[in-house]
Amino acid sequence: MSKKTIFKRIALTAVSALAAGTLSVVVAPTANAAAGDIEGINASSTGVLASALSSRTTTKTATLLSTGTLVIDVDSADSGCDVSAGAFISAFSGTSAAVDADQNTFTAGNADNTFSVRPTGAPGSTFTVTCYDSTATGTPPVNVLTVTIAATSVAGVVAPSESGVWWVASAAEGTADVAGENTTTYGTALYLDIDLADAYGASITGTTGALVVSVTDGAVVGLGTSATTGTFSTAVSSRNPSADFVTITEKTAGAGWAGTVTVTYNGTVVATKSGVITGVPAKIVATPVMVGKNNGSATTDSFTYKVTDSRGNLVVITASTLTLNLSSNTSIVSNAVGTTAETTSAAGKGDITCVSSASGSADVTLQHILANGTVLKSNVMKVNCGGIATNYKASWDKASYAQGELATLTVQFTDSKGNPANSSDAVSNGSAGSSSDIVITANQLERATAHAASTKVNVDGQVKYTFTVGTSSGVVPGAYAAIVSFPTINSAVQGAVTVPYTITAPATVSNAEVLASIVKLIATINKQIRALQKQLRR
Repeated sequence: MSKKTIFKRIALTAVSALAAGTLSVVVAPTANAAAGDIEGINASSTGVLASALSSRTTTKTATLLSTGTLVIDVDSADSGCDVSAGAFISAFSGTSAAVDADQNTFTAGNADNTFSVRPTGAPGSTFTVTCYDSTATGTPPVNVLTVTIAATSVAGVVAPSESGVWWVASAAEGTADVAGENTTTYGTALYLDIDLADAYGASITGTTGALVVSVTDGAVVGLGTSATTGTFSTAVSSRNPSADFVTITEKTAGAGWAGTVTVTYNGTVVATKSGVITGVPAKIVATPVMVGKNNGSATTDSFTYKVTDSRGNLVVITASTLTLNLSSNTSIVSNAVGTTAETTSAAGKGDITCVSSASGSADVTLQHILANGTVLKSNVMKVNCGGIATNYKASWDKASYAQGELATLTVQFTDSKGNPANSSDAVSNGSAGSSSDIVITANQLERATAHAASTKVNVDGQVKYTFTVGTSSGVVPGAYAAIVSFPTINSAVQGAVTVPYTITAPATVSNAEVLASIVKLIATINKQIRALQKQLRR
């Protein structure tokens, strides 16, 4: 049974009939048939490869062999039909029916007339049969049948563009990928529905073809009329392909899988689908992203984490199940816990709790307990805890710069104990132009880093600024010193700092250097000429 659409279900193709040179097609008249309706394609037609008819529309279609004959039934004595270039009316039947001298216009004589159409156009071209209610002069056509001329029949030959392979929730029919059904967790299967059709949109239901489904390493595949667990990475079936479903499971339970499923029919690739089965959590990678605040409360989103299976697939866990395993210094870091689950586009997040008034660092590991009781531990991450910034110093990434380079200025902030300041308290609360705004003066440099009204330090207790070297009018070489001031931090013991740097002149080439290069080039050419002359004399 076809599962594509109702339209595909009524596409009429019979391979056995084609082998005999004919295809009988009968479309029953509709209950409300009226003048101008194409009632159907008569059973005496030959070479009809496919048809899609619906009552009183201008979108009827058919495919006809160039050697075939299309016999059309009309429903009323009031009907008249025109055949466009690319075909002609070769015969007709019915009392009082008529065909004009050019053999392209038919007039019905009673309600059960037929007329035969033979193609003359080249394979690949089309012609139309347009029918009217002849008693309503000047009215639009009632039916338009567009016929495609084919040189040979490809009935029963799979056409990927007309076929469908879809992710579904279970071994059940589908018409499109179901969102999210290409991903599952260990211990459960993935399912694909297969619907094969030929170029005429007719479902392929034969039992002589070879349906082959294969998966990449790490999974096994099963083919059956219901959910069927496989044993190998490839499955083959000669059953009616429209009745088969694909079941993908892990090759090793709990190991997970991420890869592709390839579906072919008689050697033609129909579809390649990507899927994921996440395995048992096997690895936790945690990364600090902030210096914790030493106030005895959790510092929000102070670390990120990622959980993966043995194949590197993302495994989503309940964030709160990620807890502290060990702190090397509980007088600095007292707790750590996951708070936000990871997603396919973002790492999970968690909070660190620093002991009140403590300043320093601790090596922290996290843990997640698996369903079987196994404790899965994370990597060791170094966590810093600190107080509010009381001091700062600055440095350049290089001592000397040339025009066109990028220069990075790093400002390191420390608390009263000399450890990195926390990332929660801003080191500048001023907006541009205010008295508490950051002041950085650096001659021959242009600041590229955007201004931030509330500036906070990174995981190392630093703030970094990027500058371009040079101005719109060039550079003036020389030794300079940047002035860096954070008014929010400045005090009796901490003021603005100066950071020396050097700007060099742009590299230039003198006329003498150019001339010397030309002389060297000429000498090299002469040497090659002499070597070539030697070879020719030999």
